[in-house]
Amino acid sequence: MRRTALTTLIVMAILIQLFAVQAPVSAQVVPPSRNSVTFSIATFNPSLYSLGFSWPVAPAWDLLLSYSWQTVAGTTGSLTGIGARYFFPLQGSTASAFLGGGFSSVALSAPGSPTVSASGLFVSGGLVAPLAQRINGYATVSLFSAGGTSNNVIDLGAQFRLAPQISAQVGYVSFSGASAPYVGVTVHLR
Repeated sequence: MRRTALTTLIVMAILIQLFAVQAPVSAQVVPPSRNSVTFSIATFNPSLYSLGFSWPVAPAWDLLLSYSWQTVAGTTGSLTGIGARYFFPLQGSTASAFLGGGFSSVALSAPGSPTVSASGLFVSGGLVAPLAQRINGYATVSLFSAGGTSNNVIDLGAQFRLAPQISAQVGYVSFSGASAPYVGVTVHLR
């Protein structure tokens, strides 16, 4: 049963990537795991990369750092976030929910031109739930506001624990209406 579910998820991720090749790309911006480093990539041309970091500073609080970047025809755009989130258990469930927020910055740099940047805030909320013994599902909704514009990020995915310190991820993300699948890896720090 577990192998069937894992095989189904992997096949679905591959099919989504095949059908969405022409879609604009985005990738995960908020790591779903506590106390971890996450790297994800939307594997299209051009690829978009995301690096996230989550560090517990109290039993229910995490410090969050995230950085996403993409280079198109020599111009690089990036989204940086620093903030915190609070995890709270859902009564009668093994799932946990979180709320978070912080500071965000968007930058655009082109060769021979000064970097243009704008700063603002972000808020996020989400849910992490076990789907099987070594599989967690997650859903996150974030709103980034910088320079007078707002962008929403909806992230759905699953983490597959491969070893005590390593998980693989597959997910699907929507960034202000443009959607794409992604793959990633998480290194659990403890």
